[in-house]
Order: sequence, then structure tokens, then C-alpha cells
Amino acid sequence: AIFSGCEMNEEPKSEASVDMVFSSENGLKTYTYSFYNVLPSRGSAFRRDATADYGVKNSLGGMEVGAYTTNSATSWSWSALRNINFFLENNVNESLSTTIRDNYNGIARLFRARFYFDKLVQYGEVPWIDKVFNEAEDPDLYNPRDTRDVIIGHILEDLDYAYTNILEEDVTHNSTIVNKWTAAAFKSRVCLFEAAWRKYHAADQLDIARTGCTEYSAKDLYKLAAEAAKEVMDNGPYKLYTSGAYSDGRGAYRELFIADKAVTTEVMMAIETDKVLGLGEQNWWYNSSTYGPHLCMSRKFMLSYLNADGTPYVEKKADGSYKNFVEETTGRDTRLNQTIRGADYTRKNASGVYEPTAANFTGHTLTGYQFTKFAMDDVAYDDAATNDNDIPIMRYAEVLLNYAEAKAELGELTDADWAATIGALRSRAGITGGTPQTGTLTTRPSSAEPYIASYYPTISDPSLLEIRRERGIELCLEGLRLNDLKRWNCCDLWVNDPWEGIFIPSLNQPLDVNGDGNYDAYFYDTDKIADEKYAAIGVYVGTNKSNVLNVKPVQGGYLMEYNYAGRSWPARQYLYPIPEVVIQFNTNLSQNPGW
Repeated sequence: AIFSGCEMNEEPKSEASVDMVFSSENGLKTYTYSFYNVLPSRGSAFRRDATADYGVKNSLGGMEVGAYTTNSATSWSWSALRNINFFLENNVNESLSTTIRDNYNGIARLFRARFYFDKLVQYGEVPWIDKVFNEAEDPDLYNPRDTRDVIIGHILEDLDYAYTNILEEDVTHNSTIVNKWTAAAFKSRVCLFEAAWRKYHAADQLDIARTGCTEYSAKDLYKLAAEAAKEVMDNGPYKLYTSGAYSDGRGAYRELFIADKAVTTEVMMAIETDKVLGLGEQNWWYNSSTYGPHLCMSRKFMLSYLNADGTPYVEKKADGSYKNFVEETTGRDTRLNQTIRGADYTRKNASGVYEPTAANFTGHTLTGYQFTKFAMDDVAYDDAATNDNDIPIMRYAEVLLNYAEAKAELGELTDADWAATIGALRSRAGITGGTPQTGTLTTRPSSAEPYIASYYPTISDPSLLEIRRERGIELCLEGLRLNDLKRWNCCDLWVNDPWEGIFIPSLNQPLDVNGDGNYDAYFYDTDKIADEKYAAIGVYVGTNKSNVLNVKPVQGGYLMEYNYAGRSWPARQYLYPIPEVVIQFNTNLSQNPGW
């Protein structure tokens, strides 16, 4: 939570304390701080995409192998909602002006909308509750599930109320407090999710038509998503942060994630970390051999980044041989080298000197594409919770992507819309042009680019394909990817990404991966490394030990391949099951399909 010192997650115990809280603006403000406890913590905000198709890792959970059950489901918690509803019921003291009370009610309703959106994504239909239960026998405790129409309608009412009544219109301290634009941006996220869900699940067991939902069409919701995003774009205080030329793995894009204080130009909400409030674990999680799942990027996703001139990247040379790592990470969209350690990446060593630093193949990366996006470029941060860089959880860039996707889905995306969204994001990433298939900085694509079309084979619209490319790249690791796969009905991507890595020209000899003149890895497929002086960088890729880290023979060498068996996504998992104990308590609740 942002405000770790606020213990307001329980209601005041007496009428006197209730009156004290709700009779002053300071009391209302202090109470609303408790709502922020539902946001991602400093220890989790940077790893919300731990389950994503492009994220290769060394351990899987029950949901990720299709082993989740109604007995293992444990996330059916409603305490945060009770806290919010208690506030809304008691914020009625007329000694405070209506404007002040409505402002804090707006904050409460923004967080209620967030609570219910999370429930909608997890469970689909749930009971709508807008009161506090004070009696154990209250009949509303046994209400059945309300339809998605009812839930989405109430969420939109709450967000519209929040946007209208929250008084703060400027950026807030380190973007750690909500303002009215938070409500509009979140509305664009909610509507885009629900629109896509209704469109892309229209022919499966999750088709909302089977539940009698007719109030909101996918088109209606795409329009609302576009309108909400456009409101932020036209009238909000945010813009893309573009300061600072790219160099050595750092530039304007990555500065958003390694800045000591949130870059409030673009970051709309952030989790604050510092030496006083509390320290983050970004480096520890991404760069430790003992902590974290060694999350790294898959080759399939790496190939989706364009060249700097806007042309599609091709992994092979004219003679059919594979490009090496230096060639892969040179002349590309600079977001690639600001998301992973590219060939030009430098890092501060223990002596305080920046030096070229390749991926750590001995226990840190399973593909050679080691993530750096949230990690500081200093080894001093690596071995404990010592990070003091703030963690963005909502950015203006997402608003641009929400707008572009909604307009494209409506068939209304213009070249001007493209230039203001996709073109602007690519320009910041150092892309200078494009093609009729990828689009330029100012014009939409006119035909589908083959690689991204193969990534999303059910999509034919060239603009939508490129918007999906951009969304994946721009928002990589920011906690939105799995929900995107869910709403697009694309969780097969989680199952089917081959989890391949860098090209290795030969085995059983040292390799200088980043071209700095120093050996970085020694890939060997025998029981024992051939030359012990390279044991410190030795990586076993054979099969005799049933090793999951292997190599795939290709022309001229090998590709790293991480063969972790068992990834699964049964169709039922697009929604979580309602825990069995909950249905035993309330027999009016129906179970989700397939569970």
C-alpha cells in the first residue's frame, strides 16, 4: 500500500469515533487513505505480469498448469468493499459542505469501481453490494449473482460520479494520490476490457448473451472507452515524457521506471518507494539467483519489436543464418534495450564504474533476454529490498493505447488518431519511419504485417494488429498483459509460446554475447565443462540430466530453449471458480462454466 502508516482498514468502534472522523475534512481525508491499501504493494507492483505469454520463468502455479480447483480458490474477499461502503453510509455530516463530502465520496466510489472491476475480471458475475451488513441474518447476504450488465452499469456510475465530484485536477504528490483523471483513465480501461470480452467471447461458453445481458453492446463500450480516453487526452494535465536521449539501455521510456520520484508528466499513479516510506524489491526479484522465478523475455516476443526505421525485424541474414545477440539488439525500437539488457547495456559495478554488462546466464536468465525495465543499473541494489525507484501502475501511454484500440475496433481510427497515439509512442522509442504494413509515424498501415498477423491469427485488421504489437511492447511487465489475453480470448499464447532464447553459434566453448571482448557464457552439453577456467560462466544445456534448459538446433548453431512442461489454460480458467465453501454458505450463487 502507498500509506503504510494508515491503519484505517477497520471501522471506528464507537459512535463518538465515527462522529469524530466524519465531522471534519481532515477525518474524511485520513479515512480515504485506507482505500489505497488495496493497490499493489512495493513488493508486488513490479511483478504483476509474472503470468504472461512472453514471460519465461522457472516455476509455475496451480492456475498456470490447469490445476486450480474450487477448493484451492482463496481470493473471495470483500473486506475492502465493506470499508468503502461504511464510509459512503456515514459521510453524511451536514456540518461539512456538500462539495467536500462529494469529493471524498468520489474517491470512495472510484475505489469501489476498482474493487468491482477486479471481481468482474476474476469471477464475472458477482452480487452487487452497496451497503454494510450489520446483521448476520441479513437476507442480502444470500443474494444471487448480478449480471455483467448490472455490475458494469454500477462501475460506470461510480466512475462518472468520481470524475464529476473529485476536486483535484492537477497531478498529485509523486502521483500517489488519485485525481479526477484517474477516474477517466480507469473508465477507459474498464470499458475497453468489457467491450473486448463481449466481442471476443461471443461464440464460447462465456458469451454474455447466455446470461440475458443486452444493455451494453461491445460497440457501446468501445465508444465509452474512446470517449473517456479522449477526455484525458484533450483536457488532462498529462503527456508523454520524452526528455533525455537514449544511451546504454537508458532513455525517456525507461526513466519512467527507474526514477527516484515518479515522472508525473506521464505517470498517473505510482507506488512510492524510498528509504523512509519503505524500499522496493525490484532488483532483488529480477537479478537474484535465489529470489524470484528468473523472469525473462521470450524470443517470440523479442521478434515483435520493429527496427528503428519502422520496418519489421527479420531474425535471419540473407544467407539464412541467424543474427547474433549484438545484431538483434542494434538498430531496433529502443524500448527493446530499455526492457532487457541489450548489447549496449552498461551497469555500475561494485567499484562505482559503469561497464558493459551482458545477461547473467548462471541462474538469472533462461533465454538471454534479461529484463531490466524496473531494475536499477547498479549492483548495489541486487541482494535485498533496497530499491528507491517509484513503480508506475497507471500511465498516460495506456490511455493513448486504449483510445487507439477502441477507435480501431469501431472502424473510426483516422491517420490523425494514429499519429497522436501509436506514432507518438513509436517516435519516443526512436522509430523514424515505417511501411505500408507497419504504418508510419503519421499514417495507419494498409495491409497486415506477416509476423504480427501470425501472432494474432484471428485478427485481420492491419491497424488492430499494430495496436496489439504496440500495447504488448509499451506496457510490457506493467500488469495488463494477462487481462489483455483474457479479454482477447488469447490465453493460448500463454500455452504456446515456445520459450526460446538467444542464438548460440556453438557449444562447448566460451561465448562473448554482447560483443564487449569478455566471455559471458559457456554453453556445454556434456556432463562436465570442458575447460574449468570457464566454469563460473558455464551453463549446462544438455539432456542427460533431464535438464529443462536445452538448445534447439538451427542453421549455423542453436537457440536456447527452456522446456518447462505443463503450461495449460483450459477454457474454464478465463474466469476463476467461486470457492466451494462460499457456495456452501450461499446456495443462491451459481458456479462459473466448467468448474
